[in-house]
Amino acid sequence: MIKLDSKQIFKRSPRESTFRPKHLLLVSAIMASFSGFAGPVYAETSFERLSSLLDATPAGGWVKASTNYFSDAWPTGADAVQLDSYKFPGQIVRAWSSFAWDPGSGSLMLWGGGHANYAGNEMYVWDGSTGAWGRGSLPSRIDSNYFVVGGNAPQPAHTYDNNLYLPVNGMFLTFGGANLSGTNFSKTDGTTVSRAGPFLWDPEKADPNKVGGVTGSGWNTANVAQGGNMWIDRQGNWTGTEPPSYIQSTTAYRTENGKDVVYVTGDQGASGFPSLYRYTLGDVRNGGQDTWEKIGITNNTVGYQGVGTLDTEHNLYIRTATIAGRYTSDLAVWDLDKANPANPSSNMDIGINLVNADGSDFVMNSHYGIDYDPAANAIFLWDGSDGGGTVWEAKVLTDASGDIGSNTTWTVEELPSLTMDHPHGSFATGVLGKWHYDASLGAFIALDELSSTSSGAWDASVWLYKPLVAAVPEPETYAMLLAGLGLIGAIIRRRRNFPGR
Repeated sequence: MIKLDSKQIFKRSPRESTFRPKHLLLVSAIMASFSGFAGPVYAETSFERLSSLLDATPAGGWVKASTNYFSDAWPTGADAVQLDSYKFPGQIVRAWSSFAWDPGSGSLMLWGGGHANYAGNEMYVWDGSTGAWGRGSLPSRIDSNYFVVGGNAPQPAHTYDNNLYLPVNGMFLTFGGANLSGTNFSKTDGTTVSRAGPFLWDPEKADPNKVGGVTGSGWNTANVAQGGNMWIDRQGNWTGTEPPSYIQSTTAYRTENGKDVVYVTGDQGASGFPSLYRYTLGDVRNGGQDTWEKIGITNNTVGYQGVGTLDTEHNLYIRTATIAGRYTSDLAVWDLDKANPANPSSNMDIGINLVNADGSDFVMNSHYGIDYDPAANAIFLWDGSDGGGTVWEAKVLTDASGDIGSNTTWTVEELPSLTMDHPHGSFATGVLGKWHYDASLGAFIALDELSSTSSGAWDASVWLYKPLVAAVPEPETYAMLLAGLGLIGAIIRRRRNFPGR
């Protein structure tokens, strides 16, 4: 008998619309009605576990997916950060931070620290198949000038919206932001200070008992931990010019022509008018080179702290904007069909005003998380405020050609929370990059803030949010469902006509 792998049946390109888990279960049920088919044959994975959690959650509801404390994974004793006033790993979550989400393995990668907060650069990995927090490395020692001892690893930094996962290379990427000195990643040879990063971290080398950099670069100098050499500094391994700064940058990822591509807004001197860049990574493991291209400018909105996303259906880059003076737009949008490395000024941002359903003005907050759901053709915002926060939906409006055109006023709908349980925290520095959409799950992944427990531990939990939207299967899915139902109907009719067979 031929075995059907349901994950391969529904494999999609990044531009294809969402196929939600309940459709997979429906098709599986249809297939199971045939003799000899026992349902899906995929192994137990994070997809299966997280899908089961979502199946038991109403649309518009939250479900907690983590099973242990974030603090369970923190380094302890002499391996922990020893720098006074910068010892608390919980600041990775609290201070201008983001995580990367790997939809393939269902794992969350959390890295950060930085300016006036935490001096650790260890990696944390949350496993969706078990719900457990783990550690991917030990922190590197920092000298009195805040440089990483031994180099070969990034300085701790606020990451804003700057952590991503690169599925083609199979690596985590961070652009950093504000390091312990409040500037971009830097390094020194003992005489000269130079720029460093962006940095890649290799999950294949993850080890909770190894330092991320070289041997001897950890905090424990008595019992020296082996170096995992997990980090790769991409500085200068490219053509083109990188953004002048990643402080308060926004990012979004897409696979293009088989390569990892990241769109980045980068500013000069905190002007509030960042440019849009396209960063294409080569085959890093085999010595490939990267490419930087400046493809647009900001002229109609103001962009300080915020978050970016890609509308993959209409090829738009969308980021939250800042209302200031005569600039009243809530979103800045770039049409990537007009990306022009030869003349970036020809591709200016388009300002979008958001209004509530009653026509009143909706004022964008720089603390929101934002991501695009192609199944709903909408952006979903989450403010993370006390009491679980509020999720908002705004449909992306375009003309028949898929262009913004004159559709520069979008309506925002506040979505009710349909579960009692929900994320916690006030997100004083912003949700930022702690809100990601997973198309295979048809849900959002969120990281709440630190909340005390009765045991005194901190619990930064991973949550799933099931969008309150109607999910419409893809055309080919309809065809498969109808074909399956037709066969079942034929079998039923045959048994009615020939009950002994």
